[in-house]
Parts: sequence; structure tokens; C-alpha cells
Amino acid sequence: VLRNITELRRIYCFYSGLGCDHSLDNTFLMTKLHFWRFLKDCRFHHHNITLADMDRVLSVYNGIPIEEIHSPFRTILLRTFLNYLLQLAYYIHHKEFQNRSPSLFLCFTKLMSENIHPHACQVKGHLFSEQQRTLYSMNYIDKCWEIYTAYCRPNEAPPYELTMKMRYFLWMLKDFRMINKDLTATKFMTVIAEDNPFVYDGTDSNFELELVFLEFFEALLCFSLCCMFDQMTRSYLKVPYDDITTNRYGSTQTILNQSIHRSPSAITSHDSEVHFSSTKSSLDKIGALPDGKIRQSEPKLKKSLSEDKVSKMNFKTQGRGLVFMSPQEKYEKPKDEQKEKLNIWVNNLYVFFVSVLFSAYKREEMLKEKVKENQLQEAELAQQRQIENEELEARLNILREEEARKQDFELDITVLKEPSEIPASQPLTPSPPKEDLASIQTSKASPGKKKKK
Repeated sequence: VLRNITELRRIYCFYSGLGCDHSLDNTFLMTKLHFWRFLKDCRFHHHNITLADMDRVLSVYNGIPIEEIHSPFRTILLRTFLNYLLQLAYYIHHKEFQNRSPSLFLCFTKLMSENIHPHACQVKGHLFSEQQRTLYSMNYIDKCWEIYTAYCRPNEAPPYELTMKMRYFLWMLKDFRMINKDLTATKFMTVIAEDNPFVYDGTDSNFELELVFLEFFEALLCFSLCCMFDQMTRSYLKVPYDDITTNRYGSTQTILNQSIHRSPSAITSHDSEVHFSSTKSSLDKIGALPDGKIRQSEPKLKKSLSEDKVSKMNFKTQGRGLVFMSPQEKYEKPKDEQKEKLNIWVNNLYVFFVSVLFSAYKREEMLKEKVKENQLQEAELAQQRQIENEELEARLNILREEEARKQDFELDITVLKEPSEIPASQPLTPSPPKEDLASIQTSKASPGKKKKK
């Protein structure tokens, strides 16, 4: 490590300064987002290990909490950066040098010679490729992190942290209604496979691959560049595209203010102003400066706009005459083209994230809340119906018991009434037979005879 400490320190300073403005002491603190970019640039993931797997390995060695294993905002000091490299070098190459000594030295030397020396500081991807675009992209990173965590699912293996698989990512875009003829599933796979050859080989796809937030966010940035969402944007906003461009001043001004508050010195590094043309056929013009400089530059902008209009009018009134451009105008034309390209990129970025992605996420969250409310209402109604059914069943049981008691009472009454009604209809005892009647008559006649004697 000490043999390569100068180069490693330079690499740390280079990657920690990506997306940041120049500071007074020129020192920056690396975040997990920068560290992921370093790992991908040096092709650590080409050793059959994903960035998510590397995060889990480092969490085991360093005791990182579960909720911060894949956090892009976790800071990394220089000594932590060096420890991470040693741990990853041993994890990747320890099987190759397990019977040789010193194994850790051999593992680290091979990692430096094959990965770090030839590929470090050659930034790829869509997030840190240009300083100015990185500053604009960072304005959407917090909301995208919220979306990322909302659609992650617990890992099936320990430590059961939340992870995002390619399958979940594609399902999310489908739920957002963003999969169309411009952004197909094949296009989705090719975009993710740009930085990872093990994802898609043109025939077979690996949808079980885990994506860290850097890969998720850079894929979204690529979608905003390579896919046209004009029709989708119109369907979301229900307004013509010209109205979107003419109302872009306020939205872009808000984005710039957010970036100023996010990093106070982030915008002052722009030596050249970023303008959005305010004519009917182009975008609104503003300077990418702090609030005070923006206020001071407003009269200059209005003056330059009026001069542009006058020059265009003068050009039209000249009729068929030829107009020759001065050398200064020829020099300014490439700058204007660069500004126009930047304006188009910022416009597409705003439309994709704010008008398409964030609005779709908001709609899905509202639908989820509505579904939860409906489920709660249905549960309450089901519970209320159950209570009503139980009360009705109890009432029916009471009525049945009363009906049974009433029937028993009526049966007792009929039993009591039957003995009193029998004498009126028929004698209680049967008539004696004739022999008994004759004996009775003889017994009655004998006393009479005795009296006559």
C-alpha cells in the first residue's frame, strides 16, 4: 500500500471531487456514490461479483449497519478507502493465492496491476462524465433515491437488506407506463448492459442481477437521453409542447436555486453562463449564477434579447442582399451550439424526471394510498357486517327460544283443558253390563217385599 500510496491518494482526490466545485483547500470527502463509480471504472465487477455483493462483503468486514449497506450518501475516508481495497483484493483473488505467501500482498498487487493502474480516473457512465451536467443531474438524486428505496425488496439471503433487482426495475417502469415503442424491454437491457457485460449478451438476459443506486440512476439518465418521451409528456401534462418550453423559466430557476442551496459553491465554478433562449422557437435564458448575480444579469439579458431581435429584423429587411459574418460571430457560433445542446439536454432532463418519472411515481403512490384506504374501508365494513350478522343471529336465537317456550306453554294449556271438556260430551265411566243391572234391580226389590210382610 505504501508503495502505491501516492497514486491511491491521487485517485481518491480525483473521484471524491466528481460533481463538486473547487474548494479553498481542494479537499473533498468521498461518498459511496463516488466509490461505486471507481469500482465500475476499474472493472471490479468483471470478476463475477456485483457491486451489491461487494457492499455486503465490506459490511461484514467493517460492521456496517443493514440500513446503510447500499446507501449512496455514506462517506468514506482515505484510510477506509485503502481498507476497502485490501478487503476486496483478498476476497477476489484469495483462492488463486491461498497456497502462496504472502497472499494478501499478491492479491493486492494483482488488483493494482490488472484493474487500478490501467483503468483508474477514466470516468465512464452518464452521471460524472461532465462537470456541468453532473451539477444539474444531482438536483434529481434525492427524489430518485426515494423511488429506489420504495421499490426495493428484502434480499432472500442474510443480512436480508433491501435490494433492487433488474426485474423490479423493469416492473417499476411498466407500472409507470414508461415502457413503450421508444423504451422497450430490449432497450432497457442494452442500456444496463453498457457497463456490465454479464447482464445481456444479445440473446440471454439476467434479470436477477442486483442494481445499486448508481446503476439505477445512471440508467434513468440514459433513458432521458436516448428515448423520446414527447407524446408521453403531452399525455401527462395535457398541454402543447410549446407551452412546456415557454414555461420552463420558473422550473429551471427553481432547479438552479436548489443546486445553490445544496452546495453553496457548486454554481460559482461555471466561468461561462448557461442560457435558455426566450424566443418563441427556443428556451428561456437564465444565467447559471447565484441569486445576486442572476438579479444583476437580468437587465443584460433583456438588453441582449432586444439586440438579438433587432439584428434579426435588420437581417430580414435587407432582402436579397448577402450578409457576411464577422470573425467574432464565427467564434461565438460554436459556443452557441454548445449552449443550445446543453439547453436541449437540460430541457429533456427536466421533462423526463419531473413531467414523466416523478409524476408517474406520485400517481402510483396516490393509487397505493387509495387502495390502502379502500382496504381499510372494506375491512371496517366487513367487521361491521360481521357484528350486524352476530347481532341478527342473536336476535333470531332469542326469537327461536321465545317461539319454543310459547309452543311448550300452549301444549301445557291444551293438556289442562282436555279433562274439563270430556264430561259434557261423554260419561266418565262406561255403562254396566245387563247382568249387573239385573242384580242391582233384585237388590232394590227385596226390601219392598220385606216391608209388605
